[in-house]
Amino acid sequence: AGGGMAAKSAAGPPATQDGLERELEGAIECLRQLGIVLESYKPENEAVYFDKLNSLTDHFRRVYAARNAVTDKVPLAVIKDYLDKGLDPDLYTKHRLEYAESLQQQKVGRVDSLRLLREELRKEVDRRLGPADKQ
Repeated sequence: AGGGMAAKSAAGPPATQDGLERELEGAIECLRQLGIVLESYKPENEAVYFDKLNSLTDHFRRVYAARNAVTDKVPLAVIKDYLDKGLDPDLYTKHRLEYAESLQQQKVGRVDSLRLLREELRKEVDRRLGPADKQ
């Protein structure tokens, strides 16, 4: 099984985001299987244990080789405030959209306030100096 992995590694890293995601999913599955092997570890299962470790190492090599396939930047807040706490990163997007909507509403309120102020100033100027249309 280990030779097949080496041949797969030699073929080159996944060059796309999908390929990188598949490698990450494979690494996660390897970790899951490794956990199962470790839970019921017996000396006679040592070969299986090392096969899983070698497979995991191969996945990590391919992930590292493909690290430039994705150029998207993940905001540190997503990692720190969401992933590290076990929260869904989609919540970050939802919260940012809600925040942006709140800011937009504040700006619309400011524009409306300025429009009312302008109208009141125009009325006051017209009252004191006469309408601007007549001049």
